[in-house]
Amino acid sequence: MRKCVINICVGLCAFASNADEKAFDAVLQCHSAADEPGLIVQLVQSDEVIYSGAAGLADLKTKRPLKVDDVMQIGSVTKMFTAAAILKLAENNALFLQDSIGKFIPDINPKYKDLTLFSLLTHTSGLSDYLGDPVVNSVWGNYASLDKVIKIITRLPLSFNSGDTHIYSNLGYILLGKAIEVAAGMPYHQYMKNTFFKPLGMDNTFVVTQGIRVNDVVGYTTNFDEPKKHIKAEKSKDRAWKVDRSWIHASGAIASTLHDMKVWNKALMSGQVVSEKGLNLMTKKVRLNDNSTANYGLGLNVFKLGGALSYNHAGMVPGFFTWHVYLPEHDLVATGMSNQDKYFPGLAILDMVAIQLGLSPKLLEDDEKITALANKLIGNYHSSDSSVLTISMENNQLYAQHKGKQKRRIMLRENNAYSYECTEHYFTLQENNSQMSIVSTHLIHGKQETYVKL
Repeated sequence: MRKCVINICVGLCAFASNADEKAFDAVLQCHSAADEPGLIVQLVQSDEVIYSGAAGLADLKTKRPLKVDDVMQIGSVTKMFTAAAILKLAENNALFLQDSIGKFIPDINPKYKDLTLFSLLTHTSGLSDYLGDPVVNSVWGNYASLDKVIKIITRLPLSFNSGDTHIYSNLGYILLGKAIEVAAGMPYHQYMKNTFFKPLGMDNTFVVTQGIRVNDVVGYTTNFDEPKKHIKAEKSKDRAWKVDRSWIHASGAIASTLHDMKVWNKALMSGQVVSEKGLNLMTKKVRLNDNSTANYGLGLNVFKLGGALSYNHAGMVPGFFTWHVYLPEHDLVATGMSNQDKYFPGLAILDMVAIQLGLSPKLLEDDEKITALANKLIGNYHSSDSSVLTISMENNQLYAQHKGKQKRRIMLRENNAYSYECTEHYFTLQENNSQMSIVSTHLIHGKQETYVKL
């Protein structure tokens, strides 16, 4: 992780103490650098802004810092908007979730024509994706009409029987965009503006219909052989990363701001966007043919974070990466947007959510407790797969090292726990009779591997 001086804009409210603000600032520092592309973040609880921050540069050439009110491309977070649009049209009887896509695109690949809108919404249709298709990659740098895009991306066969499994497909959501246009009788971008953005006062949210840039925020990536050198996404030599947004459409072409995402989340979760029935569909795990469920509803991931239910979605388009998450039990919504597509802003957001909700033990400040825990931790540990973890003290600092990997500095926490620098994921030392073990707790995946002290 990187540490340096950054530009930070902070929103204050009754929920945040000064200590929390400093902790959030520290997280932002850990995940950013002043002379690199950066990120903007926001936490909102019960409609009050807990924290807003911006770090890094919008443009490496002009050195213009990112700002919390910058418009950023949100990628596949767009899918929750597209799902809401389908549900809204269904509520108005302009279409039905069990309609086949062939009803809206009569000349589509015959293998696709019977796929239902519901299966497309839940990524259970059997469609693969088009992102790795070399034919598509060779032409998607130029603008194309939606009909032309659909004709080119729908050449490949289905990957599985509809409903058998859940495999993420951007292709499916582009087809949903066409269904919206046919049912609404207007272009996707116009329907979204008329139905959602304008009525909700989301003045800085829109669909990018053509080109790559929407303002002076530049999107960056890196090449595999130069991971620390940031280049404009369209200059990538590792992959065809010059992508006109007409090829992304309803699967990921929306641009928005932190403020507008706050407005959207409140409206969606309070029933202003779709009915209660529609919202329940969006936030209910889809059931597969074998009666198992996938962690996806309609346009939303549905799984637990730190033990609490969450509705969330990540989104990446060339040069930009976004994560938006809502925890209904805490009425907490967090959004992170980055203008570098190799950096997942959810890393910073998840740490901030953990701090706000107390999901991880607090850092130890008492010297006696620090010394006692350090002495207990020092030693060698092994896991069930025989990998070895060594915890040692060097120059009055505790380090952990997996065999063959780099040492990492340890931060001691309450409740016999510790973490590494710049993360709220933590490890707990457990004592059972004379045996000691370390259990890893991941904020998304819960308890992970156990290491037993030798």
